[in-house]
Amino acid sequence: MIRFLSGAIVFVLPLLLAAVDGVWRVDGANFLTPGEPEIEVEFPGSAQLYQEPDRLKFRPQRSAFEARNLELEARVTADTPEPVKGVLFFKDKEGLWFQSLEEFTFLPGEWKKISVRLDRSGRDWHGVGHEAVFDAEAATRLFSAGISIYGGENRKFIFECRNLTFSGQREPQPLSILDWKLPNSGEVNRRVASRFRLAREFFNPYDPKEVTVDYELQTPDGQIKRYPGFWSREYLRTRHFTREITRPTGSGFWEIRFTPLVPGVHRIRLVVKDVQKNEEITSRWREFTAIPSQLPGPVRVSTRNPGYFEFSTGEFYFPIGLNIHTNTDRRSEIGFHFGHLPDRGTYDYDDYLEACGKSGINAVEVWMAGWTFALEHDAGRSGYYGVGRYNTEAAWRLDHVIDTANRNGVLVNLIIDNHGRLSDTSDPEWRENPINSGAEYAVANGGFLKIPGDFFRSEPALENNSKRARYIAARWGATPGIMAVELWSEVDLTSQMRERYQDGTIQKWHQQAATELRNFSQINWLVSTHVSSEFHNLLGLVQLFQQPAITHLAGDAYRNPAQHFAEHLRDYCNSMKHGKPQLITEYGGNPSGSSPEQMTGDIHCGLWGSLFARLAGTPFLWWHDFVHLNNRYDHYHAFSQFLKGIDLRSDRIDYLPSAPVTVPAPPKDQRYMAMALAKPGAAYGWVFNHTATQRYPDDANTVPEVKDVSIRIDTKLLEAGNYRLRWFSTLPYAEIASSVMKVEAGNNAVTLTAPPFRIDLAFKLEQEKP
Repeated sequence: MIRFLSGAIVFVLPLLLAAVDGVWRVDGANFLTPGEPEIEVEFPGSAQLYQEPDRLKFRPQRSAFEARNLELEARVTADTPEPVKGVLFFKDKEGLWFQSLEEFTFLPGEWKKISVRLDRSGRDWHGVGHEAVFDAEAATRLFSAGISIYGGENRKFIFECRNLTFSGQREPQPLSILDWKLPNSGEVNRRVASRFRLAREFFNPYDPKEVTVDYELQTPDGQIKRYPGFWSREYLRTRHFTREITRPTGSGFWEIRFTPLVPGVHRIRLVVKDVQKNEEITSRWREFTAIPSQLPGPVRVSTRNPGYFEFSTGEFYFPIGLNIHTNTDRRSEIGFHFGHLPDRGTYDYDDYLEACGKSGINAVEVWMAGWTFALEHDAGRSGYYGVGRYNTEAAWRLDHVIDTANRNGVLVNLIIDNHGRLSDTSDPEWRENPINSGAEYAVANGGFLKIPGDFFRSEPALENNSKRARYIAARWGATPGIMAVELWSEVDLTSQMRERYQDGTIQKWHQQAATELRNFSQINWLVSTHVSSEFHNLLGLVQLFQQPAITHLAGDAYRNPAQHFAEHLRDYCNSMKHGKPQLITEYGGNPSGSSPEQMTGDIHCGLWGSLFARLAGTPFLWWHDFVHLNNRYDHYHAFSQFLKGIDLRSDRIDYLPSAPVTVPAPPKDQRYMAMALAKPGAAYGWVFNHTATQRYPDDANTVPEVKDVSIRIDTKLLEAGNYRLRWFSTLPYAEIASSVMKVEAGNNAVTLTAPPFRIDLAFKLEQEKP
C-alpha cells in the first residue's frame, strides 16, 4: 500500500531524460514529477517506482546499449531497524519484464547505491513471466526502469530514490564466433539451418551499416557465392481459449540458412564485419555433405516453355492456389454472414494448410502485412520499433506458417508489401507506415518520408527497402517451399502510382528491387509484382512486368458478376501473350464478393478453366474462408486428380478457349461451352453448362441432363495414331468413360462426343504408346 506524504521524492535518470521526456509512475497507476510528495509504503505487499518515457517518442536507446550499469540510490526512513528488500527491474514497451538476479537490502537511515551490469548477456538479469535471456537487444529496448520493493511483515516506512542512471561504458568484446552449430550432412533440396553467437553484441543487429554476417558457400563444382545471415530468437506458442500467445525464449542468435541443390561435399564459412569499426573476421571452412533425395527443388521458369513453371529437379509445377492473405477477413464475415470469427493467429493457418494439403492445393498466398507478418510496422503496435528494427516474433510466426505449409505439400507465394502501406485513400495504412514522417508515432518510428507518392523515388526509402530485402532473403531466400515472391500486392493503388509510371520511376524501382532480392536469395527466387482489377488494367501497366528481373506476371480477375468467369478466362487467353508465366492471384466475384452460388461457380470455373487460359496456375481465390467454412475443398481435390500426368511444357500448344460445341437437342434455356488445348500427342478439355457453372447448384439433379454433345478440337498438333479418350465427371471426380479413337494423318480437327452429363465433364485425349 502506498500513500503520498509531504516532503520530496527524487528520481533522476539523466541519460534517459536527455533522450525523452519521462513521467514517474508508482505501481503503474500514479504519476509523479520531481519535487512532488514522498511516498509512504505499507507492508505486507510491494511497491514499484519507475520512470517511463513518452510512448510516442520512444526508440531503442544507444545510451542503454553503451552503458555498463543501471544504477540508483535509495533510502528507507523507518521507526524500526529492519532492512527493506528489493530488486532493480526494467520492462520494454510491451511489458516484457527483467529484474536483477541480485536482491538488495536497504537499511533505514542510509542512502545506498545499487548497480546491475547491462553489458553481460545471460547474466545479472532474469525474465519474469517469460523465458527470454537478457541480452543487448533487451537493454536497448529498456522502456520503463526502476525498483521493486517487497516484504511480508507488518510495517510502514518512507521510501526515497535518486540518481537512477546509466553509468560506465560497455566492456569491449572481441569480434569472434561462438558455438557454431552446423550438421555434417543433409538431403539435397532440404533447407539447412545453422546457428551461432558472436562474442560482440551490436546496438542494431538488423542494420548492415553496423554489422554484416554473411556466409560463403562453395558448391561441389568449386563455385563460391556469398549470401547474408540474420539475427533472431526463438518463441513459444500457446493458446489461451481462442487467442494465440507467443513469448520469447532463450538467447538471441545469428543464423544462416542454405539449401544444397546438388549432391556432394559443400564447404561453408562465415564472414563477419563490424562495419563501424571496419573490422572483419572469417571462419575456417567447414564441410557439409549433401545426400541425394527425391525432394523437388526450387520453382523456376520452365526451360522448355517459358509460360510455365517447373521444379529445378525437372518436374512440371502447375500451382493450384488459394489466397490466405490473412487468417480472418472482416469482409467475408459480413458478406457471407459468417459472423465474427475468433482470431486464432497461426492456429488458423494450421487448420487451413492441413485442409489444403489434403485437397490437392499446392500453393497459397501469404502476406507480410501489418496485421500478420510484417517485419517493420508502426511503433504503436506490439513488437514493433519502427524503421530498421525487425519484429522477430512476426518472423518466427511466418517461419511457422511456411514450414507448416511445406509439411503439407503446399508452397507459398509470399507478398512483401500491400498497397495500403503507401496509400491514404485506398485501404489506407499510410498513417501506420513507420517511414511516414507525419504519423502519430513518427518520432518513435524514425519516420522520414512526407508523402507516400515519393516512395519509389526516395533514396532513403530505397536504402531502407534494401536493408529489409537483405533480411527477408537471409531468412527465407533459401527455402524451396517458397514458390515466388511478390514485391507488392495491387501496386497500382499506391499513391501517385500513375505519375511514377509515366516518369519511369516505378519501373526502375521494380527492376532494382527484384534484382537485389534475387541476388540476396540463395535459390534465386522468382520475383514479381501485382496489379489490381483485371487483365485490362495489367495491360496498361505491362512495363512493370517487362523488367528483366521480374520473372512472371500477376494480377487480379475481379469483374462484373454478370460475366461468366469462364468467359473472362477466354478473354484473358486471347489478350495475355507475354512470354512469361502468368498468374491470377486474386479473384472471386467483384472486390466485395458475390452470392454463395456464384462464388462456388467461380471456384469451379477458375480451376477447370485455368488449363486452357494461358495461365501458369489456377487463379488464387481471395475468399479463402468461404472455401474453408463451406468445405468447398472437394472442387480442388477433383481438379488436382485430373491434373496428374498432365505436362504442358511443350513448345507448341494450341489454346482453344472457345472450342466449338454442338448440342443436337439442348434442354430449354440451357447453353453449353467448351475450353480446350492441344499439344503434340495430347489434347485436354472441359465442356460445361453455362448457367449451372455460373451459379453452381447445391444439387446437380436440378440441372437437366444433356446428351450427344460434341466438341471440335481445331488443331494440327495431333499426330496420326491411336489415342485413348477418357471422360471425367468433375464432382465427384471419377473416370466415367474410356475408348480408343484413331487420328488420321493430315487431320486439322477432331470431334469428340461426350457422355450424357448435367453440369460439366472434362476429357483427356492422349496418344497411346506403341
